[in-house]
Amino acid sequence: MEAPSRNGRGGVAVKRTLRLVPLAVVASLCCLVAACGGGGGRGGERSVRLEAALAAADDSLAANSPYAYAMLEAGIADAADSLEYYDWYLRMMRYKVQRGVPDTSELRWGRAYDYLSRQERTPRVDGMMAVLLNTKGSYYYKLHLEPAKAISAYSEAYSRLKGSDSEKRLPDVCANLGDAYVSDNDMPLAAYWYRRALVLADSLELPAEDYVSLYMGLGRIYLNLGDFDSALQCYKTADRNFGLMPLNMKFYFLTNYGNYYYYAGDYAASLEVFRRMDRLVRENGMLQSYERYLCLVNMADLYLNLDRPQEARRALAPAEAFFTKIGDETAIYYAHTIRMGLALKAGDTASVGKMLSGERLTAPIDFNLVNIRQRYLRDYYVRRGDYEAAYRNLSDSIARNDSLKHNVANMRASEIMMRYSQDTLRLNYEMDMQAKDADIRTARLWMSVGVLLIVALVLTLLYGYTFARKRRLQLRMQLMQLRLLNVRSRISPHFIFNVLNRRVAEASQEGAAELMALVKLIRANLKMSGKDFVTLKEELDFVRSYVEVERASLGDDFSFEMDVPPGGVADGVQVPSMFVQILVENAIKHGLKGHRGRKLLRVSVALDAAGCRITVADNGAGFDIRRSDPSSTKTGMKVIRNTIAMINHGNKRKIRLEVNNIAGAGGAVEGCEVTLTVPPGLKPVMPC
Repeated sequence: MEAPSRNGRGGVAVKRTLRLVPLAVVASLCCLVAACGGGGGRGGERSVRLEAALAAADDSLAANSPYAYAMLEAGIADAADSLEYYDWYLRMMRYKVQRGVPDTSELRWGRAYDYLSRQERTPRVDGMMAVLLNTKGSYYYKLHLEPAKAISAYSEAYSRLKGSDSEKRLPDVCANLGDAYVSDNDMPLAAYWYRRALVLADSLELPAEDYVSLYMGLGRIYLNLGDFDSALQCYKTADRNFGLMPLNMKFYFLTNYGNYYYYAGDYAASLEVFRRMDRLVRENGMLQSYERYLCLVNMADLYLNLDRPQEARRALAPAEAFFTKIGDETAIYYAHTIRMGLALKAGDTASVGKMLSGERLTAPIDFNLVNIRQRYLRDYYVRRGDYEAAYRNLSDSIARNDSLKHNVANMRASEIMMRYSQDTLRLNYEMDMQAKDADIRTARLWMSVGVLLIVALVLTLLYGYTFARKRRLQLRMQLMQLRLLNVRSRISPHFIFNVLNRRVAEASQEGAAELMALVKLIRANLKMSGKDFVTLKEELDFVRSYVEVERASLGDDFSFEMDVPPGGVADGVQVPSMFVQILVENAIKHGLKGHRGRKLLRVSVALDAAGCRITVADNGAGFDIRRSDPSSTKTGMKVIRNTIAMINHGNKRKIRLEVNNIAGAGGAVEGCEVTLTVPPGLKPVMPC
């Protein structure tokens, strides 16, 4: 099997994978591109507007949204300047590589490279150039199997990332280099770059989810080298962070984790992992996906090794038909190998010979897949009485395994030399620093007077600037207060409440209850609108009040459910004010009003390693970016997205918003589901 292609965080393009997968660069051009978004003229920083738009596009690319291409085309068409144009164009290139466009003329590398080369070297331009080179490396690695060209592109991307505005993506490019060296069969260098990626991720204090793919890649390298203990340690570390992985990364991980147990000889444990993958396929409605047939062909091999041939045939038949249909030669080779094993188990050597004579393969086959077939071929030659061929087969396997042991020895020597060189450099650095300390102490005395004078001058200038700025802010605040007072003098909340209270006194019992609910809702709105964050309990209480007021307009067939963990969990969680209410209002307005039949609205809350996950689901018409509503201003979602962009700008852990349609058994849309994930410990960021 091949593996997902790492093109940045958050967006993973899956390049198919069989029994052991060269990690084909898993993490993501999407994240690398996301860190490089912008609009601020001549290589400057990007505007908040552009950052938010690029982040939305990156989310669509990561989720393989059918609307991603339209979003990219719109961004290119509306670009305010050339740099912004290439921010969008780089994503379009990534989109095409992710979807397997092999035509280099369509990608137009030269056009983007020439433009960026002519620009002044700035952190933004260097980051964009790194994205271009990283995409080009993935193109050679993923679509053309040219590891030497991929290594060259990734190496240049690594150099451009240093000091760029995307420096935190250095671990991703290191892992890409590791994958390319795996493809080039240079395991010591592959392991070196993966260890370097882990060191950089640690020094940059990246969140735990950024480590997951690195441990998977390193585990696969150890497994290729036969170091099962080190491989298992890496895979278990990755499994502890399974919940943080995107969906395609989960499939990649389970494939490699199952393969670990396969090569360790624990077929029962391997089968359990692939059954876990099969459940994930079904839960996500991917019964016709490549991942499903990949899971089936691996399970067929395991059933064969567990002496369950009937189950092996049932699993193999649909997988073999699918791979033959799409022309995946590596997968077909693996399926034929399993078919040979089944034939030998049944004593049918003639079928094996027929398959061997009819096979026409042009693609290079992974070392591990060749080893699996070699076992069956030796049995085949012995059964035919061709002992000379069996001996040649065995000699070839021994030679290749000796080469593997040589690689292991080289890798261990490389590790020792790397650690020795690091210790030597550290010792030399400490000696140099001690020699320079004496010179520094002498220079400090002469510098102190000059520094004090400069500091005094700077403080005087800062005081003058601060005083003038404070005065301007005071004047602006006074003006705002006057405007607010003017608004309040026109119609105050007390006036509204007095009118409503009079209406309550005059209304019938049912009308009075409805008006009191409205009064309660307005009071809660006034209280919450002045806060950036509120407790989840306050937000959910406000949502309940809002739904009660709206219930009359939805009819008797409306049902509302709220699922919140018990034990006072909602009191200890902080969420952005009014976010859930806006999502509920959108669900009612755009999903349920006008919907025929039973109307369902559900708000559910869950806590996991990523934080608090709030889901608002309805059984309405679903979300369609092409559908326009003349009555909709889309103000609510604009408020949410802009607020998320400002909060995320000041926090390492990010709020995430995902919108998905709910698909029924026949593929028809049966509603919409919006999920808001709020990590713990967020700092509110007030806009200037």
